[in-house]
Amino acid sequence: MEIKKWLNTTITRRDAIVVTAKVGAAVTLSQAITLPFATTAQAQDTPIPKDANGETVRHSACLVNCGSRCPLKVIVKNDRIVRIEPEDAKDDAVFGEHQIRPCLRGRSSRWRVYSPDRIKYPMKRVGKRGEGKFKRISWDEATAFIAAELTRVSEKYGREAIYYNYQSGAYYHTQGRPAWIRLLNLT
Repeated sequence: MEIKKWLNTTITRRDAIVVTAKVGAAVTLSQAITLPFATTAQAQDTPIPKDANGETVRHSACLVNCGSRCPLKVIVKNDRIVRIEPEDAKDDAVFGEHQIRPCLRGRSSRWRVYSPDRIKYPMKRVGKRGEGKFKRISWDEATAFIAAELTRVSEKYGREAIYYNYQSGAYYHTQGRPAWIRLLNLT
């Protein structure tokens, strides 16, 4: 009987506005309340332990083109990567015995870091395509050039003319389609 009473209740415009205002005020006030345990986590300033050879283990993930994000153990000595090993921990409470192993491409990714062909800063082609003539430019120049080209292509041919791909690369890439869409919406 109570349900029928509530279902047949009419709400006036004034009642709706009052309820909406009360809910809005409650939400706004709740944002100002800080719970005693709601503090910002602080990183512990603990040194990374070294083994007898002076090597440290840093954990990373293989972020090349396949998408598996295989876990890696990066062995560092004197601030240089000396080798990369697969993460072989057996005690995994979440995934059990499921072990993702990096392929040879992931395990050899240290060569990308130290390759003489690695591009470390923006460059712009100054010669004909295929000549291999480039000049170094600033990051501001590079982003301005890219934005101008994206705008030009978008205005001339439409947004469908810009292909946004699954991102690849070695490390710390922006992953996925939404990042590209956000970038393209800025132009």
